[in-house]
Amino acid sequence: MSSTTIIIIVAVAVIWAILFAVFMKFNKKRQAGEQQFVQENANKAILHIYGKSVKVDGKDLSTIDHKTGQYGQVIVAVTPGEHTIESVYYTTDNVGTKTKNVETQPVTITIPVQAGNEYNAAMYFYSAEQRKAYYKGDVDDAILEVELELESGFTANTHAYIIVYRECK
Repeated sequence: MSSTTIIIIVAVAVIWAILFAVFMKFNKKRQAGEQQFVQENANKAILHIYGKSVKVDGKDLSTIDHKTGQYGQVIVAVTPGEHTIESVYYTTDNVGTKTKNVETQPVTITIPVQAGNEYNAAMYFYSAEQRKAYYKGDVDDAILEVELELESGFTANTHAYIIVYRECK
C-alpha cells in the first residue's frame, strides 16, 4: 500500500472513532433525559408514540410537555383516563432487496390509560395476536389494535396495524 492510502485509512478511522463517541454521548444524554422525564411524571401515564405530527387531545406537541426518546419516539405524560392521540405512523418494510418507508395518513385513536403505567403506540405489519404467538406469549399487554389496509404493490404486506401496548413491569 502507498503512504497516501494508509493516510486515508487512518483519517477515516479517526473520523469514525470521533463520530462514534459523539453519537454515543448524544444517545446516553437522550436516554438519561427520558428516564428523568418518566421519574418526574411517576403519577401520570407515560405514552411513547412512534410517529410524527403528533397531537394529544387535539393539542400540538408545542403546547404540551414532551420529550424525544432514545429511539426517536415522542414521549408525553398524561393524566389517567381516556386520551385521543393523532399521529402519522411510519415504519420500514423490506421488499426484495430494497427497503421501503411506509407511512400512514393521520390516524386518530383513543387510549384508556392508568397512572404509573407506560404505553407504546406504533405501527406493525403483524397483529398483536400474531406477535404474541411468535414470542410465545412473552409480550406486553395489547390494549388497542387498529387494522389498516395498505395499497397493493407498495410493500410485501397488505395490512398494517397500529397497536398500543401497556408495558408489563
